[in-house]
Amino acid sequence: MDPNNQQKPRTWKDPETGLEWQYKSPGEMSWHEAIEYSAALALAGKDDWRLPSLSELESLLDRTASRPDGRPPVRNEVPFRDRLAYWSSTTFEEDTQTAWIVMFDGAYVLSYYKSNFYHVRCVRGENHGAAGFQPKEA
Repeated sequence: MDPNNQQKPRTWKDPETGLEWQYKSPGEMSWHEAIEYSAALALAGKDDWRLPSLSELESLLDRTASRPDGRPPVRNEVPFRDRLAYWSSTTFEEDTQTAWIVMFDGAYVLSYYKSNFYHVRCVRGENHGAAGFQPKEA
């Protein structure tokens, strides 16, 4: 077997939070399409996938460290290392036509119109909502 042609896992379970993440993004889509996609997703024999909350997406960042530009990096144990922008399920309270995204290229958290196209990475496990996610203690 060619080691450069190894199959990537379909999911990754976060040892810090207990959440299971879709390993590979299906690509970019609008927020509404992302909600529909996640609700219909069946992956690794499971069908309870959803779009992550803003706090769940942020849990992938290491807020105790900083890169040379001062922004927090993705946590070391997170296997997907892309620097793309991902939708959260969290709607911006002051403008319900927008939702929060996390831009992993600089750890920016911004709200954009739900009609825009951003990447999607679904999650499953205990829903930690937008109201202050606390990682699972080891």
